[in-house]
Amino acid sequence: MPPALVRASSCLLATALLLGACGDGHADVGADKLAALTEGSPRDSVLHVFGTGPLTAQYADTLRLEHGFRRERYLIAGQQYEVLYYRELPGTVTEPVQQAKETPVVLQEGKVLGLGWRYYVETAMPALQLPNPTGTLRTAHSGA
Repeated sequence: MPPALVRASSCLLATALLLGACGDGHADVGADKLAALTEGSPRDSVLHVFGTGPLTAQYADTLRLEHGFRRERYLIAGQQYEVLYYRELPGTVTEPVQQAKETPVVLQEGKVLGLGWRYYVETAMPALQLPNPTGTLRTAHSGA
């Protein structure tokens, strides 16, 4: 292999590794599937992309599920927000939200505002004042 090609390959590999190191250590659950959703996508499209989820519930906990996925609703400063969490692994809605198992999709007035943990931590928590669902997430404003 010519030396110039070896150097170019090495540079590409180093760049890929550097960019990977800048991430949060893992991709959002279902990132490929959720790529079909964009800002402004309607709630029905979100549910269509999600399909049927793996979570189960009993009694009053069923109000926290939407087609087998976790659903949280918030009223903050007169604005209503809904967070649907995409998940692939079976479980119950009583389990705590875990970044490694679920990916948030934030909606307002039935339309997607943003999705993924980066959006949730960097935008939804500080700007919209949505609560910290795991207790371990930190925004740039909180010293992370």
